[in-house]
Amino acid sequence: MTTENRKKKKKKKLRLKQPWKKLFAKLSSSAGGSRSGTRRRKKKKFKLSKIRKEVWFALAGIVALILLFTIPRMIETNKLKKLGYDKEAIAAIRELKLQKKLLDNQWYSDYLASCIKSKTVNPDYLDLYTVISGDKYLDDTDFLMVGRLRDKGYEEDQILNLYKNLRFVELTPLLVYDYQLIEDTYIEDCKEHPENNRSAFTLGRSYFTPYKNTAPADPSTVEMLVNKTYYLDKSYVPPELTDLSNKAGAPGTQLSKEAADAMEAWAVGGMEKGVAFYTTSSYRSYEGQETLYDNYLLNHGQEQADRESARPGHSEHQTGLTVDVCATGDESSEFGDTTAFLWASTNCMDYGWILRYPKNKEAITGYEYESWHFRYVGKDLAKAVYASGMTFDEFWCLYIKPWSNEANKPSEAILASTDWHKIGKEAEEAPAEEAAASPSPAAQ
Repeated sequence: MTTENRKKKKKKKLRLKQPWKKLFAKLSSSAGGSRSGTRRRKKKKFKLSKIRKEVWFALAGIVALILLFTIPRMIETNKLKKLGYDKEAIAAIRELKLQKKLLDNQWYSDYLASCIKSKTVNPDYLDLYTVISGDKYLDDTDFLMVGRLRDKGYEEDQILNLYKNLRFVELTPLLVYDYQLIEDTYIEDCKEHPENNRSAFTLGRSYFTPYKNTAPADPSTVEMLVNKTYYLDKSYVPPELTDLSNKAGAPGTQLSKEAADAMEAWAVGGMEKGVAFYTTSSYRSYEGQETLYDNYLLNHGQEQADRESARPGHSEHQTGLTVDVCATGDESSEFGDTTAFLWASTNCMDYGWILRYPKNKEAITGYEYESWHFRYVGKDLAKAVYASGMTFDEFWCLYIKPWSNEANKPSEAILASTDWHKIGKEAEEAPAEEAAASPSPAAQ
């Protein structure tokens, strides 16, 4: 083989190897690219790893926050459960934002829990709910009563003690009585007389000192209270004194015009029903009362005189809004034994009058029963007092009396809901069976 042929063969071999070289180069390039991609993927994996760590820390932070929120909540729930609240009550407690107050004071009672669940609880009186049991309950009249007791001078622990042990009918006289430094004495006395109710109220001892802490009455309104605490000035004479007609009163009897008109309408109303009564005594001046009282004092002594007659300035007769009546043509010695009394006492409120000193209420009014003594207060107030079953003294002290300290007044919402103007109207509108089924706090 010539040298030339060898060269050609070598070239041919080289040509045959070149495609493989190219393929090898491509494969090498591809392999290199793959390694490069692996490095890139590794780089990407590194970045993802960094992101996952950040996410982990974020999640850990969220979990920590959840734990910070749920652990105290769980602890709080357990504490409320230990007090006695169930799941439903606890949900309502949180909704009403009461948990701190309840836990700080350790307040619980079945009645409080039920009121919380029904969302009828008043958050300003939570401690009061804890002392209520049995068939007793709380409403806005009780919250008004709490304000009145505070205004009378009673401390919070005394009020809780009174509410724990007494019925509402036993609380209202306290507004008339002197402040009781040791309320337990009064509580025990009431417990010894469980029969007390709105029809009759007696106690074993007196809790009121007549004419001790006196104050002037407000003669600008027919709602004025004149009794052994509130007095009229010696110079006071009712405006528009009017002589009563022979249909309504004996000759010489006088009342303020509004009361005189009401007396005539009342007397005529009785005549139309076949009963007849008239006024025997009406307006009496300060001097006239002074003479009358001195006679009682001379004949009966101080104690009996104060039970049967008012001291001058403290007599309702000076208001020009008060009458003593008797039955026409009835020989009975007591007006209370007559048919006229039966009609007059059950219909007087329709004409604006109230029986001022009811039977079996001497422990509150300070006067013996006077079936003949009626006081004009206006139709709305007369109906409200009658519906309440209270004496006028109790009713006035609870609903009408000016506040000694404005800070003791309950909220405006409570004052609005306990406005006495509504009481008579509500009683008038309520069906008899409904009223019997749903007694007011006054009946408690």
